[in-house]
Amino acid sequence: MTEARFRELLEGALALWQADAQANFSGDAMRCRIRRGEETLAVVAWEHTAMGGVWRIEAPGRTTRSHLSIGPALATLRDTVCPQRPRGRVLFVPGSPGDGAASR
Repeated sequence: MTEARFRELLEGALALWQADAQANFSGDAMRCRIRRGEETLAVVAWEHTAMGGVWRIEAPGRTTRSHLSIGPALATLRDTVCPQRPRGRVLFVPGSPGDGAASR
């Protein structure tokens, strides 16, 4: 996971969900605070561990959730940021850098 892909993934998810929220990325780590106005809805982080990549999602008043896969991580994030949205399926298709595959 690169910082650019991390950013693209989270910004794309918020846009797709039409969430009334903004993503604020940390300058030195793969960490993002998702806010609605002054309210923090969630903090999302990705880190490389001995088990592989781990997604962590923290939300005020909730237990921190950790996921080894992006699918369940996105489901948790959607439940937190826009619980009114129905659940869906996620399909990731590999693409070449610069071909726009991630935005389709």
